[in-house]
Formats: sequence, C-alpha cells, structure tokens
Amino acid sequence: MKISDMVSMCLGNLFRRKMRTLLTITGVIVGTCAIVIMISLGLGMTLSQEAALAQMGDLTMIEVMNYGYNGEGEPKIMDDAAVAVMQKLPGVVVATPVYQPHYINANFYSGKKDRYCMQYSNLIGIYADAMPLMGYQLLEGEFPTGPQADQKKPVSVVLGQYTDYEFEDTKSKYNRWTWPETDAEGNVIRSPFVDMFKSEVYLSTQPPESEENKEDKTKHIQREIKAVARIKEDWDKGYETSRGILMDINDLKKLEEEFIRANKISTNKNENQGYSRVSVKVETLDDVDPVETEIKAMGFETRSMETVRKPMQEQVRQQQMFLGIMGGISLAVAAIGIANTMTMSIYERTREIGVMKVLGCLVQNIRSIFLMEAGVIGFIGGCAGVCISYLVSFLMNYFQFSFNGVGGSNNGMMGGGFYMSGGGGEQAAASLPVSVIPFWLVGAAILFATLMGLLSGIMPANRAMKISALEAIKHE
Repeated sequence: MKISDMVSMCLGNLFRRKMRTLLTITGVIVGTCAIVIMISLGLGMTLSQEAALAQMGDLTMIEVMNYGYNGEGEPKIMDDAAVAVMQKLPGVVVATPVYQPHYINANFYSGKKDRYCMQYSNLIGIYADAMPLMGYQLLEGEFPTGPQADQKKPVSVVLGQYTDYEFEDTKSKYNRWTWPETDAEGNVIRSPFVDMFKSEVYLSTQPPESEENKEDKTKHIQREIKAVARIKEDWDKGYETSRGILMDINDLKKLEEEFIRANKISTNKNENQGYSRVSVKVETLDDVDPVETEIKAMGFETRSMETVRKPMQEQVRQQQMFLGIMGGISLAVAAIGIANTMTMSIYERTREIGVMKVLGCLVQNIRSIFLMEAGVIGFIGGCAGVCISYLVSFLMNYFQFSFNGVGGSNNGMMGGGFYMSGGGGEQAAASLPVSVIPFWLVGAAILFATLMGLLSGIMPANRAMKISALEAIKHE
C-alpha cells in the first residue's frame, strides 16, 4: 500500500465520524493549551525573579569580609597576597580591596582662603586597574592607570556623580550648601560651589578653623588633588558612586603612612588583620557559587545575592514543576480520549480490516493507518492548542492577569505559591509579561501532543493487527 493511499484512508476515516473526531481533538486542544499556558506562566515567573534580583544589586559581585579569625578561631589575614589568590580563581574578573584609612580624616579644600570645604569625605582606595572592571559607568574623563609615581604631582582621583555638592561654603551665613536640584525634564538647576574638574583642590588632614581646633598640635599633611574621572551614581555598587571619592589604594596608603610618620604614631603590626573588605567581581551568575565556596575555604566570610537568588530559584522551579504537572495531567486525559476513540474505531471497522487483510494488505500497513490517525489527531490538536494558547497569553499579558484574580501592574513578586501582580511595582517590572511563550515551547508542545497521540494509538493499532481476517469478514 502506497503512503498516499494510507494518508487518504487516514483522513477519510477521521472525517467519517466528524463529531467524535472533533471532540477527541478538543480534548487534545485543552490539554495542549493547559500545558503551554502553565509553562508560559513559569517562564514569566522566571523573568519576574530576574528583574527583582536585578533591582537588588550586581548579581555577579561578591563582598568578602575578614573578621580577623576563621570559623575555627584561627587568625586569618586578608592582605594583598590573599587578594591575588582570589584574583586567580576561575571565573573571577577582578578582585580588589576596598580600603578606608584608619588614621587620617581627609578634608578637601578649594577657593580663596579655603572658602569651600568638604569634611568627612567618603574616601576609598581600590586598585586603579580594577576600576574599569568593576562596572562603573563613566560620565567624563578616564580612569587612572595606576598609583602616582611622582609624589610631587597631584594625586588622581575618581569622583562620584554628585561629589561636588559635598562642599560647604564656610564663609556664608545662610546658603552654606547646594544640592543637585533638577527641573521637570531632569536638568540640574543648581550648580555646586566647586567643580573639582576645573577648580584647584587639595586634600588635607587639617580640619577647618574653629575654637575647638585652635590647640590642635597634630602635624597635618596635604596633597594637591586632580579629578580625572566621574562615574554615574549606582547605589548597587556603593555610596562612593554618588558622593564618594575613589583613589588608587597605594596612593591612599602613602598618604596615611606619611601622616603616621609625621606624628610618630605607633602601630601594632601583630594586630594587623589586613583588609577588612574585598570586592570580587565574577564573569557570570554561574561563577558566583563556586568562587564563594573557594573563598570560604580560605577562611573568609562572603556575602552576595546568591543567598537570595538560590531560594527564589528553587521556589520558581517548584512552581514550574507544579504547573507543568497540572498541564501534563490535562494532556494525559486527552491521550486517554484518543485511545478510546481509536478503540471504538476498530470495533466499527472490523469488517473493513478483514477485507484489507484478505486483499493482501500487510498488517504493518494496517498498524500504520491507525497510528497515523492517532498522530494526526494529536498534531491537529497540538497546533490548535498552541494558537489558542497565544490568544490566552495575549489576554493575560494585556490585562495583567494573575492567579489571585487581581489585575494591575506587574511588580515582579511571587506569593502564595503562584505569580502575583499588583499596583505600585517598579516601572521596569510593570512592563514584564505574565505569560511568555517562546518558539521552542511551541515546537515542543506540538511534538509532545503528536507523540502522545501516537503512543495512545499503539494499543488499538496492535489490536487491529491481531484481528482474524475470517472472523473480521463475518463481523456485522
């Protein structure tokens, strides 16, 4: 029997009982639609989770803390050698100490007679070559390439976006401060007293003149400062991106050492526990966990978004599994319907099967016809189910439907075991779809529905093969 003959016979048999075939296909449509929508909701949850995590900070950043002792009570020093070991770990982009001086309070001065002063500055030292790799966004200038070799030249610093607004007008009685006030279009209305890119600025450990500081016998140091770059405010990367000052760690250490020598400050090296904090940036999210494990094995404590991401991912996986099982049950019920339809078809066409055998039709061809009919039912139901799933997905995204029955903007939160939406979410999260149907899901759904149809038709097809030709011809 030719393939074209089997296809023609298959279609003819399906349309012989139109209503029964339609009802069977409807069952497949419902099952396919259920499994596609359930999986699409799970994918929507994943997008929501990623958006929520992105709002929490840089997911590829690991903060390493040193409390002086490891978990077994042994002293651990997190020095440059330890940082170098972290830098060599697989997947690490850059590892740098985040150093704040212990012995000096850096004040910045500018203007005639030091009129403008920045006290209690957030001065931080990191490796200069690490700055471009930390993910800072440059607004102007270029990052320094290393420590200042000539100590007589100005020290290069990197400014936060609004660091200039930290200067105080010490000679004014009223308007001693200015702030980055903006108009409706976001343009800055008020300028700072000092533009550190254009003005002469120097760093000094000398506090501003006051009655309290008149009897200060401390020997203070000062250095001229040169702003070489300004970075965009990003609270995920630290306060220094907003109103802080970054300096090469070696330059900052030299300033502190100079101050210590000038004032003959005794430091106990035995109590030196190295850096208290190191920032490690890795290439991908998959690198966070193994790098953290290696650093903890060195005896240091770590903190990253992995502790938040893992439970959220596990929750989403459980929800996706539950939703997929619900959809699978619907499709399994449809498979039972296909098997029932094909079995009924055998009883109705017993005489026809006998005639085919008497005419010399191979039993494999008979089996193929029934399998083809079952597969076509699954294929048509799968295609129609995917089309309806697209419509349902569009309506869910348009009305921001959720399992709790509340419409509104998608705030990317999950609760009660299902996806929840409500007002007041972030603007970025509000644009996320509730249901996501990628192309791979479409192909997988149609293929799965077709395979379910074929599997459902195996038993009826085998039954048709075993029917005796003589008994079948006698069948009324």
